[in-house]
Amino acid sequence: MEFHKGHYIAIGATAFISLWMLSGLFSQEDSVAAQAPVKELKQSLFSVQVERFHSQATTPLLTLHGETQPNRQVLLSSEVDGKVIKLLAREGDFVKKGQVILELDPQDKHYQLTQAKALLKQRKLEYKANKSLIGKGLQNQTRLAASESALAAAKAQVKALEVKVAATQIRAPFSGILEDRQVELGSYLRRGDRIIQLLDFNPFIIEGFVAEKDLHLVKANGKAQGRTIDGQEHSGTVRYVSSQANKSSRTFAVELEIPNPSERQANGVTADILIPQASTQAIYISPALLSLNDNGILGAKHVIDRQVIFSPIDLIKAEATGVWVSGLPNPVDLIIAGQSFVSPGEKVHPVYSKPIMNTDESLQQVKDQQQTEQITAEAS
Repeated sequence: MEFHKGHYIAIGATAFISLWMLSGLFSQEDSVAAQAPVKELKQSLFSVQVERFHSQATTPLLTLHGETQPNRQVLLSSEVDGKVIKLLAREGDFVKKGQVILELDPQDKHYQLTQAKALLKQRKLEYKANKSLIGKGLQNQTRLAASESALAAAKAQVKALEVKVAATQIRAPFSGILEDRQVELGSYLRRGDRIIQLLDFNPFIIEGFVAEKDLHLVKANGKAQGRTIDGQEHSGTVRYVSSQANKSSRTFAVELEIPNPSERQANGVTADILIPQASTQAIYISPALLSLNDNGILGAKHVIDRQVIFSPIDLIKAEATGVWVSGLPNPVDLIIAGQSFVSPGEKVHPVYSKPIMNTDESLQQVKDQQQTEQITAEAS
Protein backbone atom coordinates (compact mmCIF):
# COMPACT_ATOMS: atom_id res chain seq x y z
CA MET A 1 0.00 0.00 0.00
CA GLU A 2 1.45 3.31 -0.98
CA PHE A 3 1.21 6.15 1.55
CA HIS A 4 0.58 9.62 0.30
CA LYS A 5 1.58 12.81 2.04
CA GLY A 6 -1.94 13.21 3.43
CA HIS A 7 -1.71 9.84 5.12
CA TYR A 8 1.43 10.86 6.96
CA ILE A 9 -0.20 14.07 8.15
CA ALA A 10 -3.25 12.20 9.47
CA ILE A 11 -1.09 9.65 11.35
CA GLY A 12 1.01 12.44 12.84
CA ALA A 13 -2.04 14.34 14.02
CA THR A 14 -3.50 11.24 15.65
CA ALA A 15 -0.26 10.53 17.50
CA PHE A 16 -0.04 14.15 18.71
CA ILE A 17 -3.59 14.11 20.04
CA SER A 18 -3.00 10.79 21.85
CA LEU A 19 0.17 12.11 23.48
CA TRP A 20 -1.61 15.28 24.53
CA MET A 21 -4.45 13.32 26.19
CA LEU A 22 -1.99 11.03 27.98
CA SER A 23 -0.05 14.02 29.28
CA GLY A 24 -3.28 15.43 30.76
CA LEU A 25 -3.97 12.16 32.57
CA PHE A 26 -0.52 12.12 34.11
CA SER A 27 -0.89 15.74 35.17
CA GLN A 28 -4.17 14.92 36.97
CA GLU A 29 -2.57 11.98 38.79
CA ASP A 30 0.33 14.22 39.79
CA SER A 31 -2.14 16.80 41.10
CA VAL A 32 -3.99 14.18 43.14
CA ALA A 33 -0.68 12.89 44.43
CA ALA A 34 0.30 16.42 45.39
CA GLN A 35 -2.96 16.90 47.31
CA ALA A 36 -2.75 13.55 49.14
CA PRO A 37 -0.33 14.79 51.84
CA VAL A 38 -2.80 17.56 52.67
CA LYS A 39 -5.44 14.97 53.58
CA GLU A 40 -2.88 12.99 55.53
CA LEU A 41 -1.99 16.15 57.43
CA LYS A 42 -5.61 16.77 58.33
CA GLN A 43 -5.99 13.21 59.53
CA SER A 44 -2.65 13.04 61.37
CA LEU A 45 -4.23 14.08 64.72
CA PHE A 46 -5.90 11.29 66.69
CA SER A 47 -9.64 11.88 67.00
CA VAL A 48 -11.32 11.68 70.41
CA GLN A 49 -14.96 12.12 71.31
CA VAL A 50 -15.61 14.89 73.80
CA GLU A 51 -18.61 16.35 75.58
CA ARG A 52 -18.97 19.71 77.26
CA PHE A 53 -19.96 19.73 80.93
CA HIS A 54 -21.02 22.66 83.13
CA SER A 55 -20.75 22.82 86.91
CA GLN A 56 -23.82 23.10 89.13
CA ALA A 57 -24.43 23.96 92.76
CA THR A 58 -24.54 20.79 94.84
CA THR A 59 -24.43 19.89 98.52
CA PRO A 60 -21.55 17.63 99.53
CA LEU A 61 -22.34 14.86 102.00
CA LEU A 62 -20.06 13.56 104.71
CA THR A 63 -20.80 9.81 104.83
CA LEU A 64 -20.30 7.92 108.09
CA HIS A 65 -20.59 4.13 108.00
CA GLY A 66 -22.25 2.32 110.89
CA GLU A 67 -25.28 0.27 111.88
CA THR A 68 -28.77 0.58 113.33
CA GLN A 69 -29.40 0.41 117.06
CA PRO A 70 -32.44 0.69 119.34
CA ASN A 71 -33.09 3.92 121.17
CA ARG A 72 -32.83 1.95 124.42
CA GLN A 73 -32.71 -1.66 125.49
CA VAL A 74 -32.93 -3.58 128.74
CA LEU A 75 -32.47 -7.17 129.82
CA LEU A 76 -35.32 -8.00 132.20
CA SER A 77 -34.39 -10.09 135.24
CA SER A 78 -36.33 -11.72 138.04
CA GLU A 79 -36.60 -9.79 141.33
CA VAL A 80 -37.91 -12.77 143.32
CA ASP A 81 -37.57 -16.55 143.38
CA GLY A 82 -40.32 -18.50 141.68
CA LYS A 83 -41.49 -20.81 138.91
CA VAL A 84 -42.79 -19.50 135.57
CA ILE A 85 -46.52 -20.30 135.44
CA LYS A 86 -47.62 -18.07 132.52
CA LEU A 87 -45.97 -16.85 129.29
CA LEU A 88 -48.06 -13.94 128.01
CA ALA A 89 -45.71 -12.70 125.23
CA ARG A 90 -43.07 -14.28 123.04
CA GLU A 91 -39.96 -13.23 121.13
CA GLY A 92 -40.72 -10.79 118.32
CA ASP A 93 -43.91 -9.52 119.98
CA PHE A 94 -44.43 -5.80 120.38
CA VAL A 95 -45.51 -4.94 123.93
CA LYS A 96 -46.80 -1.73 125.45
CA LYS A 97 -45.42 -0.09 128.57
CA GLY A 98 -46.78 -1.88 131.68
CA GLN A 99 -47.94 -4.96 129.76
CA VAL A 100 -47.42 -8.28 131.63
CA ILE A 101 -44.90 -10.48 129.82
CA LEU A 102 -44.89 -13.50 132.15
CA GLU A 103 -45.99 -14.49 135.66
CA LEU A 104 -44.20 -16.34 138.46
CA ASP A 105 -45.86 -18.51 141.06
CA PRO A 106 -46.66 -16.14 143.98
CA GLN A 107 -46.80 -19.11 146.38
CA ASP A 108 -48.15 -17.80 149.73
CA LYS A 109 -47.29 -14.16 149.17
CA HIS A 110 -50.95 -13.19 148.75
CA TYR A 111 -51.82 -14.73 152.12
CA GLN A 112 -48.88 -12.99 153.75
CA LEU A 113 -50.05 -9.72 152.29
CA THR A 114 -53.62 -10.26 153.57
CA GLN A 115 -52.27 -10.96 157.04
CA ALA A 116 -50.01 -7.92 156.94
CA LYS A 117 -52.91 -5.67 155.94
CA ALA A 118 -54.99 -7.00 158.85
CA LEU A 119 -52.15 -6.31 161.26
CA LEU A 120 -51.80 -2.82 159.79
CA LYS A 121 -55.49 -2.18 160.48
CA GLN A 122 -54.99 -3.30 164.10
CA ARG A 123 -51.96 -1.02 164.55
CA LYS A 124 -53.92 1.93 163.20
CA LEU A 125 -56.69 1.36 165.76
CA GLU A 126 -54.21 0.99 168.61
CA TYR A 127 -52.42 4.18 167.66
CA LYS A 128 -55.72 6.07 167.35
CA ALA A 129 -56.84 4.85 170.77
CA ASN A 130 -53.54 5.74 172.48
CA LYS A 131 -53.58 9.17 170.89
CA SER A 132 -57.12 9.73 172.17
CA LEU A 133 -56.24 8.62 175.71
CA ILE A 134 -53.16 10.81 175.92
CA GLY A 135 -55.34 13.76 175.03
CA LYS A 136 -57.47 12.99 178.08
CA GLY A 137 -54.41 12.53 180.29
CA LEU A 138 -55.02 8.79 180.66
CA GLN A 139 -51.97 7.60 178.70
CA ASN A 140 -48.26 8.49 178.75
CA GLN A 141 -46.05 9.50 175.83
CA THR A 142 -44.05 6.27 175.93
CA ARG A 143 -47.10 4.15 175.15
CA LEU A 144 -48.07 6.45 172.31
CA ALA A 145 -44.58 6.31 170.79
CA ALA A 146 -44.59 2.50 170.95
CA SER A 147 -47.94 2.29 169.15
CA GLU A 148 -46.69 4.75 166.53
CA SER A 149 -43.59 2.62 165.93
CA ALA A 150 -45.69 -0.54 165.59
CA LEU A 151 -47.91 1.21 163.05
CA ALA A 152 -44.91 2.25 160.95
CA ALA A 153 -43.56 -1.33 160.99
CA ALA A 154 -46.93 -2.69 159.87
CA LYS A 155 -47.01 -0.22 156.96
CA ALA A 156 -43.49 -1.23 155.91
CA GLN A 157 -44.43 -4.90 156.02
CA VAL A 158 -47.45 -4.35 153.78
CA LYS A 159 -45.38 -2.34 151.32
CA ALA A 160 -42.65 -5.00 151.14
CA LEU A 161 -45.15 -7.76 150.48
CA GLU A 162 -46.94 -5.68 147.83
CA VAL A 163 -43.59 -5.26 146.04
CA LYS A 164 -42.95 -9.02 146.19
CA VAL A 165 -46.42 -9.83 144.87
CA ALA A 166 -46.02 -7.28 142.04
CA ALA A 167 -42.61 -8.76 141.21
CA THR A 168 -44.24 -12.07 140.31
CA GLN A 169 -45.65 -10.31 137.26
CA ILE A 170 -42.86 -9.27 134.87
CA ARG A 171 -44.01 -6.10 133.08
CA ALA A 172 -42.53 -4.08 130.22
CA PRO A 173 -40.90 -0.90 131.59
CA PHE A 174 -41.42 0.77 128.20
CA SER A 175 -42.93 -0.09 124.82
CA GLY A 176 -40.76 -2.19 122.55
CA ILE A 177 -40.01 -5.53 120.91
CA LEU A 178 -39.09 -8.67 122.83
CA GLU A 179 -35.96 -10.61 121.88
CA ASP A 180 -33.72 -13.38 123.21
CA ARG A 181 -35.98 -15.05 125.79
CA GLN A 182 -34.04 -17.09 128.34
CA VAL A 183 -36.89 -19.02 130.06
CA GLU A 184 -39.72 -21.42 129.27
CA LEU A 185 -42.96 -22.35 130.96
CA GLY A 186 -42.05 -24.19 134.17
CA SER A 187 -38.56 -22.67 134.48
CA TYR A 188 -37.56 -21.89 138.06
CA LEU A 189 -35.97 -18.49 138.50
CA ARG A 190 -33.73 -17.19 141.20
CA ARG A 191 -33.50 -13.53 142.01
CA GLY A 192 -31.36 -11.87 139.30
CA ASP A 193 -31.86 -14.58 136.66
CA ARG A 194 -32.23 -13.23 133.08
CA ILE A 195 -35.65 -13.47 131.47
CA ILE A 196 -35.90 -11.58 128.16
CA GLN A 197 -34.55 -8.54 126.30
CA LEU A 198 -36.71 -5.52 125.44
CA LEU A 199 -35.72 -3.17 122.56
CA ASP A 200 -37.23 0.27 121.91
CA PHE A 201 -37.04 1.36 118.24
CA ASN A 202 -39.04 4.58 118.40
CA PRO A 203 -36.95 6.48 117.62
CA PHE A 204 -34.26 4.19 116.24
CA ILE A 205 -30.58 5.09 116.10
CA ILE A 206 -27.85 4.84 113.49
CA GLU A 207 -24.44 4.84 115.12
CA GLY A 208 -21.59 5.78 112.82
CA PHE A 209 -17.96 6.76 113.23
CA VAL A 210 -16.23 9.91 112.01
CA ALA A 211 -12.50 10.22 111.37
CA GLU A 212 -10.62 12.72 113.52
CA LYS A 213 -9.87 14.92 110.48
CA ASP A 214 -13.64 15.30 109.82
CA LEU A 215 -14.79 15.70 113.43
CA HIS A 216 -15.21 19.47 113.02
CA LEU A 217 -17.79 18.84 110.26
CA VAL A 218 -20.23 17.08 112.63
CA LYS A 219 -22.35 19.11 115.05
CA ALA A 220 -24.76 17.87 117.71
CA ASN A 221 -28.44 18.73 117.04
CA GLY A 222 -27.70 19.14 113.33
CA LYS A 223 -29.95 17.66 110.66
CA ALA A 224 -28.79 14.65 108.66
CA GLN A 225 -30.04 11.70 106.60
CA GLY A 226 -29.85 8.04 107.50
CA ARG A 227 -29.63 5.43 104.75
CA THR A 228 -30.15 1.74 105.49
CA ILE A 229 -28.79 -1.11 103.41
CA ASP A 230 -32.12 -1.49 101.54
CA GLY A 231 -31.64 2.01 100.09
CA GLN A 232 -34.30 3.74 102.18
CA GLU A 233 -33.45 7.21 103.47
CA HIS A 234 -34.72 8.73 106.71
CA SER A 235 -34.45 12.28 108.08
CA GLY A 236 -33.09 12.63 111.58
CA THR A 237 -31.11 14.68 114.08
CA VAL A 238 -27.58 14.15 115.32
CA ARG A 239 -28.18 13.60 119.04
CA TYR A 240 -24.67 12.69 120.16
CA VAL A 241 -21.08 13.27 119.10
CA SER A 242 -18.45 11.53 121.21
CA SER A 243 -15.70 13.61 122.78
CA GLN A 244 -13.42 10.60 123.18
CA ALA A 245 -11.76 8.77 120.29
CA ASN A 246 -11.57 5.04 119.88
CA LYS A 247 -7.93 4.32 120.71
CA SER A 248 -7.46 1.70 117.98
CA SER A 249 -9.29 3.35 115.05
CA ARG A 250 -8.95 7.02 116.05
CA THR A 251 -12.60 7.62 115.21
CA PHE A 252 -15.42 9.24 117.16
CA ALA A 253 -18.90 7.78 117.65
CA VAL A 254 -21.86 9.70 116.20
CA GLU A 255 -25.54 8.88 116.83
CA LEU A 256 -28.35 9.89 114.47
CA GLU A 257 -31.86 9.78 115.98
CA ILE A 258 -34.65 8.96 113.51
CA PRO A 259 -38.40 9.10 114.33
CA ASN A 260 -40.02 5.71 113.77
CA PRO A 261 -43.80 5.63 114.29
CA SER A 262 -43.96 2.04 113.04
CA GLU A 263 -41.79 1.06 116.02
CA ARG A 264 -40.34 -1.77 113.92
CA GLN A 265 -36.68 -2.00 112.97
CA ALA A 266 -33.78 -4.44 112.99
CA ASN A 267 -30.80 -4.09 115.28
CA GLY A 268 -27.30 -4.19 113.80
CA VAL A 269 -28.28 -3.53 110.15
CA THR A 270 -25.60 -1.85 108.02
CA ALA A 271 -26.46 1.83 107.58
CA ASP A 272 -24.88 5.21 106.79
CA ILE A 273 -25.21 8.70 108.21
CA LEU A 274 -25.21 11.41 105.51
CA ILE A 275 -24.33 14.84 106.91
CA PRO A 276 -24.83 17.78 104.49
CA GLN A 277 -22.01 20.33 104.16
CA ALA A 278 -21.81 23.82 102.62
CA SER A 279 -23.00 24.03 99.00
CA THR A 280 -20.30 24.05 96.31
CA GLN A 281 -19.92 23.99 92.51
CA ALA A 282 -19.36 20.56 90.98
CA ILE A 283 -19.78 18.60 87.73
CA TYR A 284 -21.89 15.45 87.51
CA ILE A 285 -20.22 12.75 85.40
CA SER A 286 -19.97 9.01 84.98
CA PRO A 287 -17.24 7.33 87.07
CA ALA A 288 -16.00 5.75 83.81
CA LEU A 289 -14.58 9.15 82.79
CA LEU A 290 -12.17 9.15 85.74
CA SER A 291 -8.66 7.71 85.58
CA LEU A 292 -5.37 7.61 87.46
CA ASN A 293 -2.23 9.34 86.26
CA ASP A 294 1.29 7.92 86.58
CA ASN A 295 1.46 9.14 90.18
CA GLY A 296 -1.78 7.40 91.16
CA ILE A 297 -3.75 10.66 91.37
CA LEU A 298 -7.44 10.45 90.46
CA GLY A 299 -8.53 12.85 87.75
CA ALA A 300 -10.06 13.28 84.31
CA LYS A 301 -8.74 13.99 80.80
CA HIS A 302 -10.14 16.92 78.89
CA VAL A 303 -9.23 19.04 75.87
CA ILE A 304 -8.10 22.67 75.75
CA ASP A 305 -7.08 24.11 72.37
CA ARG A 306 -6.86 20.55 70.96
CA GLN A 307 -4.40 19.56 73.67
CA VAL A 308 -5.06 16.76 76.17
CA ILE A 309 -5.01 17.96 79.78
CA PHE A 310 -5.15 15.80 82.92
CA SER A 311 -6.70 17.57 85.92
CA PRO A 312 -6.90 16.07 89.43
CA ILE A 313 -10.39 16.03 90.90
CA ASP A 314 -12.01 16.01 94.34
CA LEU A 315 -14.89 13.60 94.83
CA ILE A 316 -17.77 15.65 96.25
CA LYS A 317 -20.64 13.16 96.31
CA ALA A 318 -21.41 9.74 94.87
CA GLU A 319 -24.84 8.69 93.60
CA ALA A 320 -26.24 5.54 92.05
CA THR A 321 -25.65 6.62 88.44
CA GLY A 322 -22.70 9.02 88.71
CA VAL A 323 -20.43 11.19 90.82
CA TRP A 324 -20.11 14.90 91.57
CA VAL A 325 -16.54 16.15 91.21
CA SER A 326 -14.73 19.48 91.54
CA GLY A 327 -11.33 20.67 90.39
CA LEU A 328 -12.12 20.85 86.66
CA PRO A 329 -12.53 24.02 84.55
CA ASN A 330 -16.06 25.32 84.01
CA PRO A 331 -17.12 24.54 81.38
CA VAL A 332 -14.90 21.57 80.58
CA ASP A 333 -14.64 19.47 77.41
CA LEU A 334 -14.18 15.96 78.81
CA ILE A 335 -12.92 13.12 76.65
CA ILE A 336 -15.70 10.52 76.74
CA ALA A 337 -14.24 8.09 74.17
CA GLY A 338 -10.63 7.39 73.30
CA GLN A 339 -9.09 8.67 76.53
CA SER A 340 -7.11 5.46 76.97
CA PHE A 341 -5.26 6.08 73.69
CA VAL A 342 -4.04 9.62 74.38
CA SER A 343 -1.66 11.13 76.91
CA PRO A 344 -1.55 14.55 78.60
CA GLY A 345 0.11 17.13 76.38
CA GLU A 346 -0.77 15.29 73.16
CA LYS A 347 -2.51 17.16 70.35
CA VAL A 348 -5.81 15.60 69.28
CA HIS A 349 -8.76 16.28 67.03
CA PRO A 350 -11.86 16.66 69.29
CA VAL A 351 -15.14 15.34 67.91
CA TYR A 352 -18.07 16.69 69.91
CA SER A 353 -20.84 14.23 70.74
CA LYS A 354 -23.33 17.11 71.03
CA PRO A 355 -23.08 20.27 68.90
CA ILE A 356 -22.76 23.52 70.87
CA MET A 357 -24.11 26.46 68.87
CA ASN A 358 -23.90 29.46 71.18
CA THR A 359 -20.31 30.77 70.71
CA ASP A 360 -17.81 31.30 67.89
CA GLU A 361 -15.64 28.63 69.45
CA SER A 362 -18.53 26.20 69.41
CA LEU A 363 -19.26 26.96 65.77
CA GLN A 364 -15.63 26.23 64.92
CA GLN A 365 -15.92 22.92 66.78
CA VAL A 366 -18.93 21.96 64.67
CA LYS A 367 -17.06 22.92 61.47
CA ASP A 368 -14.10 20.80 62.57
CA GLN A 369 -16.40 17.87 63.15
CA GLN A 370 -18.07 18.28 59.75
CA GLN A 371 -14.64 18.54 58.08
CA THR A 372 -13.52 15.34 59.76
CA GLU A 373 -16.63 13.53 58.58
CA GLN A 374 -16.07 14.79 55.01
CA ILE A 375 -12.42 13.63 54.99
CA THR A 376 -13.45 10.23 56.30
CA ALA A 377 -16.08 9.88 53.58
CA GLU A 378 -13.62 10.86 50.80
CA ALA A 379 -10.97 8.48 52.12
CA SER A 380 -13.42 5.60 52.10
